[in-house]
Amino acid sequence: MMNKKKLQKWNFTLAAMGGLIGMLLGTVFTKGLDWSAILGAFTAFAIIFLINFFYVRSKSDKTPEVDERTILNMRKYYAIIANVFLGILFLSLAAVTYMGYEQISLSYLWIFIISYMLISGVGALIVNNR
Repeated sequence: MMNKKKLQKWNFTLAAMGGLIGMLLGTVFTKGLDWSAILGAFTAFAIIFLINFFYVRSKSDKTPEVDERTILNMRKYYAIIANVFLGILFLSLAAVTYMGYEQISLSYLWIFIISYMLISGVGALIVNNR
């Protein structure tokens, strides 16, 4: 078995492989064999594998990926952004309730969740590269 340090370099590929296996099992058990979904999942896996492969091959020094300061900055950023988004969600739901609505469409919540993922991901990239 490979040691933990060598296996850590391939985390993205292992995650993509898990996604590919989950996609295969999900399509087989729910819809039958859906070739477009399977080929799309395999293409995504191949792209992630190639990016990971070339990254592992190109990194020859022993410097760590991130240092303690970067990890601390990321923790602070995610703590702040999560609380900001939860506060916005709470105030929005309070305003909608005050306006007299008792139900809202799930698509509005999905829009909010996707925007949170997008904004927090882009912000994390910026904080990580500082």
